[in-house]
Amino acid sequence: MTMNTPIEPAPPAPPAPVPVASVLRRGLPRWAWVLIVLLAVIALVATSVAVFAPRGRAAASLLRPAHVATSAPAPVSTSAPAAGTTLADGCLGGVGDPDQAVLAAQQQAPLTANGAAAFTAALVRWTSTTPVPSLQAAVARQVLSKDATPAARKLPSGAQNLHSGLVSSVSFASGEYYVEASDGRSATVSFLGTESGSLNGVSQGTASVSGALHLVAVGGTWHLRDVTLERPLENLKSIGLPYMGGC
Repeated sequence: MTMNTPIEPAPPAPPAPVPVASVLRRGLPRWAWVLIVLLAVIALVATSVAVFAPRGRAAASLLRPAHVATSAPAPVSTSAPAAGTTLADGCLGGVGDPDQAVLAAQQQAPLTANGAAAFTAALVRWTSTTPVPSLQAAVARQVLSKDATPAARKLPSGAQNLHSGLVSSVSFASGEYYVEASDGRSATVSFLGTESGSLNGVSQGTASVSGALHLVAVGGTWHLRDVTLERPLENLKSIGLPYMGGC
């Protein structure tokens, strides 16, 4: 008797290799590509919105020299002015051309604590305006003292490196100030203002601008000599006085 040996079935053929190009095309489902595009758009919008807002923080950082300690003096009063208190003018020099306004404010500001605070507001409005005022370099030679520090000399040029499409200004309509010291020959004034503007015609919201300036009296007028210790924002708000008629 002859026995038949069973024939085993042949093993299945290996799957055909898939072209690399095909793997790349179907590597991400359609919804993933949609998500990537959406995230890219969100990132672009966030970047555009952030262009202006950080400027307030950047301006404040210009007012904090590296060699100065970050702690501030303890509050000594409240922000509510006493009855009959004369407040500093937050729009000394008026509105219009920033170069002319700061020069007018320099001539109008008395050598008093309030005069120093008023001139401080005018200086900040002038240095924070973009596009940069056309005569800023020439005006800087008139409002800076001859012994002005590098930090003070940097302020008038601080806006020149900002985005070319940025239009901005600082207002002291709701601003505050605190005179740290004043004796008629020199003064140190802490300030708080609000910056607003637009980038390529699109509003970019507002940002707080705060810091402190040291002024000296030269020839009967105030001149900017240095940028000094900046109080923490909440500390300044707790002791600051409101500017009168700010712009």
